[in-house]
Amino acid sequence: MVTKKFKGGNFMKKIIIIVFLFVLLASFTGCGVKDTNTSPSNPVQVKQTKIVKIDSNPQGATVFIDNNNPITTPAEVEFSIGIHFITFRKEGYEGFVQKDFEVKEDTTSINVTLKKLPTTEEILKFGVLGPVAFDTVPHFACCSAAAIAYSNIFYGDTLTISGLTTLESFDFVFPSGKKVHFDTERTLSGVRKFSKVVTFDEVGGYEIISNGERKYFFEVCYKATVLPPTPKLEDLFPSCGIKNAIAVPIGKEVEARLLITDAKGNPIKNTSLGVYDLKTDNAGIVSFKARVVRTECEHCYAIYVNGKQADLTIYADLLIWGYDYAKFSKFGKLIESSMPQVKLDAKVVLDGGSVYMPYGSFGLKLNEIFLGSGIGGDVIISHPKNPSIIYTNSFVSKDGGEHFEKLGMSLNTIALHPDMQEIVFGWSVNSPNDFLQSTDYGLHFEKIGNVRINLANNFVEQIVVDPKNPERIYLATSKWLYRSEDGGKTFNPIIQNELVKFIAINPRDSNIIFVSSERGILKSEDSGKTWNIVKNNTNGNMVNCIVFDPKNVNTVYTGSYYEFSVSKDSGKTWEKIGEFLIDNNGSIAVNPLKHNIVYVVSFRDGIYKSEDYGKHFAKIDSPVGDVSSIAFDSKGELLFIDNGVPFKMNEKGNFLPLRGDMFLVGGPEWKIIDGKFFIDVSGVNTSGVKAVVGGNYMDIYKVCDMLP
Repeated sequence: MVTKKFKGGNFMKKIIIIVFLFVLLASFTGCGVKDTNTSPSNPVQVKQTKIVKIDSNPQGATVFIDNNNPITTPAEVEFSIGIHFITFRKEGYEGFVQKDFEVKEDTTSINVTLKKLPTTEEILKFGVLGPVAFDTVPHFACCSAAAIAYSNIFYGDTLTISGLTTLESFDFVFPSGKKVHFDTERTLSGVRKFSKVVTFDEVGGYEIISNGERKYFFEVCYKATVLPPTPKLEDLFPSCGIKNAIAVPIGKEVEARLLITDAKGNPIKNTSLGVYDLKTDNAGIVSFKARVVRTECEHCYAIYVNGKQADLTIYADLLIWGYDYAKFSKFGKLIESSMPQVKLDAKVVLDGGSVYMPYGSFGLKLNEIFLGSGIGGDVIISHPKNPSIIYTNSFVSKDGGEHFEKLGMSLNTIALHPDMQEIVFGWSVNSPNDFLQSTDYGLHFEKIGNVRINLANNFVEQIVVDPKNPERIYLATSKWLYRSEDGGKTFNPIIQNELVKFIAINPRDSNIIFVSSERGILKSEDSGKTWNIVKNNTNGNMVNCIVFDPKNVNTVYTGSYYEFSVSKDSGKTWEKIGEFLIDNNGSIAVNPLKHNIVYVVSFRDGIYKSEDYGKHFAKIDSPVGDVSSIAFDSKGELLFIDNGVPFKMNEKGNFLPLRGDMFLVGGPEWKIIDGKFFIDVSGVNTSGVKAVVGGNYMDIYKVCDMLP
């Protein structure tokens, strides 16, 4: 039915991004649930606690629990019964994070084995960083503007250059052509070591040459120190992890002053820096104007220095970094905002020292506010015959969202048996060759079939169970479309060597199937034996979602990037009726009781509603987060999941979190006021967002994602 995406990434780019954007945990203020007459969440109650021993292998790890003050393993900690957000850290080892650790009445200990980071020798043998691994400097310009595009060596530095290599010798070639030669010595492990003291007395580009071939390039620059009153990002966001960055509010210009020196602190006077016409004065100071503007999309930016377009790194280790802002009066009147989502005044409720505002009114997402959000997964579905049964790809509720239980394993793709509500089918990247089934609402899974998925080039996009014949199950994958006729025990391909993104079965006649493929939308009228193209892909964009009107099955809705279309004659003709950014296969929902009502999720934009079968849409008052899945239950109640937190629309048309005390962890207080979800903004303070509340104003700040 619906799928959780699995995305790989470039290893080197991840290393670089981690250098710039490691996240520190903010102080935990707890979370509250109030006014349960209008909330689907549980009433506030005194929680049971349990003493649990926490340990790690090796011991001595720093542990954060629900964003509280750190402890060191081994230790005994008093936990409340329920879900907790736990982080283990130890130098030289990979961090361990579990957002959904469940402490039960019989839990006595938590023991985590930390994975040791690779040694320099191992990195060299793996070849990720090339044939030389330096102990400290130089760093290298590499891969993207997010890289450390400077060497961390400054003019006048005298440094010991040491490390390991596979090269017998190499040369540092200065900008003038001068060379410093390194001979290397073989070690017992098979790699070679080197060490030499070098004085870097030239500014400019240096090369590392071996046997006439350039292996690396780096730059030596003057040292730039930010002078007051130039705004620095680490002053506004002390724990964001981004150092030596000038903070620039989006759409505005700031005056910046730098002191330019050599490595020993001697001013460099009346000298050009070689970039953006910057030149020092008689005191070694350079002044300029910096500006950051949002361009064609929410996360697209342009940087300017003295009116000239600039890079993220403007000189040496100095960055220009933008941040968003929204300023309200204490009564909620919007004074100014750079956030695209914040355009209106907001309701403010004062409660003692707390300042409550509706979620969505101040521009921050759940995963930016609550560090423990996301544990619920990114998929939400309801059983077609029992609306009380709600699944995410990590949890299940059997009472309409009042309580949730953790699934036996987190799934990337999940589907429900149309008749037997306790049966769940699934697939997980953690067990890629197995087709999984649970007969107890997902609490335990067992392998029932082999799907032969190679994660290097394949992924299960979707599982669909025939509503008329549950023994027939389809798997849409990034390579083939499979079909099982024996309830998932065996699968055979019915479309080969072609990406299949989505499959939809006619709810009245399950012989009729629509499939999104690389060629376009395919239709079969014989359960997949034969296929015809009924709609070609537009501009190379594959359709990500196909939904039948449950009452009039000749009406079919489809969505892709920049196109929302409808066919009213079972695929013979199509009409484009919108340009939503439909990103995944849970982005369109049709009300099963009032089928004129259609909802569409537009990626990072919001939720839109049509009351005339999709002819006209209006954006609804919904949160601004990343809604990944939307669905109706059989009673016509709308569900969606936002940053791992499940929501349901109440009778007033407002979206309220289901079991927020479980899914909203590691952040400020919240409660339901007049049937709406409110958050105490005075408690918002994480590594990348903060609220400053005082006097007559409330200021919201958010670090922008400046990485290309």
